[in-house]
Amino acid sequence: MPDQPVLEVHDLHVTFTTEGGPVPAVAGIDFAVAPGQTLAIVGESGSGKSVSSAAVMGLLPSNATVKGEVLLGGRELIGLPKDELRTIRGNDIALVFQDALSALNPYYSVGWQIAEAYRLHHDTSKKDAWKRAVRMLDLVGIPSAAQRARAYPHEFSGGMRQRVVIAMALVNDPKVLIADEPTTALDVTVQAQILRLLEDVQREFGTALVLISHDLGVVAEVADDILVMYAGRAAERGTVRDLFFRAAHPYSLGLLGAMPRVDVPPRHRLATIPGSPPSPGSITTGCPFQPRCAYAHQVGERCVTERPELTPRPGEGDHEAACHLGRRPEVAP
Repeated sequence: MPDQPVLEVHDLHVTFTTEGGPVPAVAGIDFAVAPGQTLAIVGESGSGKSVSSAAVMGLLPSNATVKGEVLLGGRELIGLPKDELRTIRGNDIALVFQDALSALNPYYSVGWQIAEAYRLHHDTSKKDAWKRAVRMLDLVGIPSAAQRARAYPHEFSGGMRQRVVIAMALVNDPKVLIADEPTTALDVTVQAQILRLLEDVQREFGTALVLISHDLGVVAEVADDILVMYAGRAAERGTVRDLFFRAAHPYSLGLLGAMPRVDVPPRHRLATIPGSPPSPGSITTGCPFQPRCAYAHQVGERCVTERPELTPRPGEGDHEAACHLGRRPEVAP
């Protein structure tokens, strides 16, 4: 019997109040992740990936309105008092930020920062918290952890800082870890090291991982399931095999076509998706991908007037796509 989800998100909506009026950033997404499982949320910048993760963590600014359900171990997080949410955040669910240097305080040693993150949720001495911090740094592969714990963020390379941020996120053994673009701006070798680290952490602690990324190459390495987002909505959802070998949404196909691959004949140029993503809230009817879709003319007016909902793909388990096209799109030549 498969494990029950530790994190469940149902019909999540996020709207920002601005001088120009309400701006919807996320419009009704659903996902779940079980212990030891990795869910990847992918899409272009502005698709709503990071806003969704911030909504789950309760880290959105005051002008954001969040609706829906976010259940952590069956407990509703939306609407919790701030002090209760602070108790949960960092302890039961933690976030690895995209920019490790900005996430760390330049005035304190990395060991002190990790130790304080531990003391915030545990009644323990500074000495024991420091030992815990050193142990976590050693766990994530920081050499000479006891000495390096006294160093400051600027004294670490980008890859080492990312390891420090992961150590800080893991110091309280959270049930769920959300990693927001954890390998951005790192070279390929360091990216692979960070991905292996996340996999090792999952094996040791059984942590559920939500990986936010725009890089399908990274996703293919670590994910079990994928949620493709476009313009704040779910475009497709399924297993890694579903998305890479049976992509059912033209947007997913476009992302795959733009990714260098070694298992297909080489091309002179990678495929591109024409146009740009719509600004939040600019498309109120029809399919948000329709202006950029190479298959819209095959469907006709329906793409303009009727918004597609996630629909199961016949005979493909939990694979779903939000597309009016009655067949799987073909790979572009």
